[in-house]
Amino acid sequence: PDKTVYTIEGLKPFSSYIIAVSCILSYGHWSDWSMETTGTTLESAPSRSPDICYHMETVNKQGPHHLMLMWKALDVHDAHGRILGYQVSYTQTKHPSLSVTTNTTDLKVVLVVSEEELEVTVMAYNSAGGSPYSHLKIDPSLHQTVSSVRRLWVNSEDDRLVLQWDVGHISLPVSEVAHEWATDAAHPTSSHWKRVNGSTRSTVLKDHLQPGTTYRINVYPISNQLCGPPKSIFANLEYGTLLGAIGMHVVDVTKNTVTVQWEWQRKEVHTKVLRYRVILRLGEIQVESLPVWPDVWQHTFLKLRANTGYSVHLLAETSNDNISREIIPIKTNIFEQNEIMFTSCLIILLTLGLGVFFILSRTVCKAYFFPTIANPGVSVVGRWLLESHHEKSSVKNVLKLEEFLEKGFVELEQERPPVREDGIFNPGS
Repeated sequence: PDKTVYTIEGLKPFSSYIIAVSCILSYGHWSDWSMETTGTTLESAPSRSPDICYHMETVNKQGPHHLMLMWKALDVHDAHGRILGYQVSYTQTKHPSLSVTTNTTDLKVVLVVSEEELEVTVMAYNSAGGSPYSHLKIDPSLHQTVSSVRRLWVNSEDDRLVLQWDVGHISLPVSEVAHEWATDAAHPTSSHWKRVNGSTRSTVLKDHLQPGTTYRINVYPISNQLCGPPKSIFANLEYGTLLGAIGMHVVDVTKNTVTVQWEWQRKEVHTKVLRYRVILRLGEIQVESLPVWPDVWQHTFLKLRANTGYSVHLLAETSNDNISREIIPIKTNIFEQNEIMFTSCLIILLTLGLGVFFILSRTVCKAYFFPTIANPGVSVVGRWLLESHHEKSSVKNVLKLEEFLEKGFVELEQERPPVREDGIFNPGS
């Protein structure tokens, strides 16, 4: 009865307990409980090391690399107090003396490193001490990559933001998905984090959100010690996603396909849009309809009719109505481009073939039915026969045998036959 101090052992560190006292009276009767009081145990050093993952991004081939390290906040049962920050150190394996250490209160840090093997350690600490170290060896030349999420969109519901996404066809299995949100400022004072299971495709953010404030939300897929690059989106509580699809235009039209393209533009104030959708119509009949997300800029409609008029609609779906933002009339081609080229080449070849055939057939027919007749005007003998003056200019030369016998020889002399002005020998001379 004289003891006024009692020590309760076996309690958890940094935990609140409610304490009341009762005393036993004579004859084994207990008194009523005293007024309750609250007591909190002191902090102790964290008992578990943080779970870390990394993503390596190459800035350029010759330059340094950006190493993003990300870790999960310790559970309250492992933190044993209020975590004040994290100590991050990295060392080049070939140069162990060159070690760099930095402290941060965030759950992420980006380091500029060289293309060499690194050893990274991360430790969480509170007022009582530090946790065990998490060790990670990274070889930039051999590391694998995880693709970022896709189809990210944010809808606003009352005082919360509803996120949805898709991991797509990522080669590595996604164990967790981390979400980071902070105010849209050049240097936000702090960011907030939430993690969900890798099979989840949506989540709700409802903490640390204020009306009239724009937030930048980053989503990271995690596969054990690897994490993908963040996919970012801007949103607020009033309108949800602050993005709008605009400027739809036709990129390509063929006989059976149509390709359209659009742009995404950030907007601070606009109607609360649940999603955007692209619709293909044939008159009043809806042929195809598909939702589009900020990571999609174009779409190709396949298996269309040739030489047929369609219309493409860019639709904004709201909670009350669907708004057609842009409408484009389109008519498919009669022929494909290769068919046009083939037809043109075929027409050219047929034209050339018919031309050659016409020329050859004309030459053969002419030679067969209209043979070539000799022209006496271009014949030497014909010219000689046509000329009549050769009889008058002829000279007779008679050999007298008596003179030959007396003199013993005979000289014969004759003038050179005249040549016409056109250089042709005149046989009549």
